[in-house]
Amino acid sequence: MQWRRWSLVALAFVVGFVLGWLIRSGIGGEKRFAMGKVLAQLKSSDPVQRVEAAWTLASNPTPELADELANLLLDKEDHVRLAAAVALARIGEPAISPTLRVVKKAAEEAAKNPQQPFHFLPGQFFRQPRDAAVFILTHIARSSDGAKKVAKLLESRDPLELGIAQQSLQQVGSPVLPAILPYLKHERREVRFAALSVISACGEQAIDALRKFIIESKEEPKTQLDQDTMRMAVYSLGNTRSDKALSVLKEALKNPLLEPDAWQAIGNLRTEGAKKFLLEQSQKFIKEGKNPPPAMISAIGASQILEAIPYLRQWLKSSDPRVQEASALALGMLRDKSSVKLIEPLLQAKDVGLAAAAATALSLLADPQSLPALYKVLERVKNLSDIQVVLNALTAIQSINERSSIPVLENFLRRPDLPEVVREQAKRVLEHLQRYGRPSV
Repeated sequence: MQWRRWSLVALAFVVGFVLGWLIRSGIGGEKRFAMGKVLAQLKSSDPVQRVEAAWTLASNPTPELADELANLLLDKEDHVRLAAAVALARIGEPAISPTLRVVKKAAEEAAKNPQQPFHFLPGQFFRQPRDAAVFILTHIARSSDGAKKVAKLLESRDPLELGIAQQSLQQVGSPVLPAILPYLKHERREVRFAALSVISACGEQAIDALRKFIIESKEEPKTQLDQDTMRMAVYSLGNTRSDKALSVLKEALKNPLLEPDAWQAIGNLRTEGAKKFLLEQSQKFIKEGKNPPPAMISAIGASQILEAIPYLRQWLKSSDPRVQEASALALGMLRDKSSVKLIEPLLQAKDVGLAAAAATALSLLADPQSLPALYKVLERVKNLSDIQVVLNALTAIQSINERSSIPVLENFLRRPDLPEVVREQAKRVLEHLQRYGRPSV
């Protein structure tokens, strides 16, 4: 009796195994059939079927169809492109290569035929395949594993791939930091800079990571690339727009290598704490009768600290041309037209950098009262070393945009000794004034 019982158990086991195999085979065949049906819909001439197929794959991510979906990123129907992009984003990592392949194809076709580029499609969604790629990679990078895969593209030597990866990671923000930090020590400069651009887009969350890299790191920069990366890291703190970065930048000011970039970053913060610090430092240098670092003066202009205008005017009289240069430019950035008469004499400075900066400052101020002084600068064209001063003066004349300058430029262009670069610039300014110039008041 016992052997009969075991025989029945064995028979039941075999029957169950066969039935299970048959059921699984049926399901697999049904799935293959379904995939075949969806594939046919993806290639259909009917946009409604293409949309339905893409949305079906968005609900049921199927890596095997990533290539076909990627091709739909070039579809003429914007709803098809949208559905395909969503489906590819849901597929994840396997969608990265097909997506980039299609974007490259579009870029190549656009280069061959700029009049009818693939990358400019009608419709509302993803007019450029690159936009779809950024959307897809941004979605993929939101997971820790996906972030690592997208971050790997920062090593690409293809500028298109690098740019898409960089933009996607920036949109995700702070969650990608763990995946990005290792690339700060990459051997290639462009990879380091790309990683820094992503980190600086992470806001306050990036500050602690940058502090460790800039201040707490025990390794001194050994090569020029190391130094450039460190300086870029300091500069990127200014993009955080947070006073939390100010303490890190104050520490960076103590390092002569990083000081200019730290001042610039402080100016870019534009926070109340940063402005207060810059104003306090200005008062300190005035009180001590010392010249401030030119980079600090530039930071004042970038921060739009109007209270520092009296200090900037005083520094215009400095014996250091670089301090004068930075002060003139800062006054220009602050749009302080009452300083025009103080800046004008610097147009005749022997130091070319100072004279050129004075012309740029007057271009920013765009005050008609500076025109006579700018006309006089045109005489410096006799000296080849002064060409940049003349070019900047022509730019300032255009910025002021007075039609009264037309006869002056016409007469200037009659000179036979004009260098070609000056002649071309003068022609452009003259044409601009003839078309858009304002009547003199």
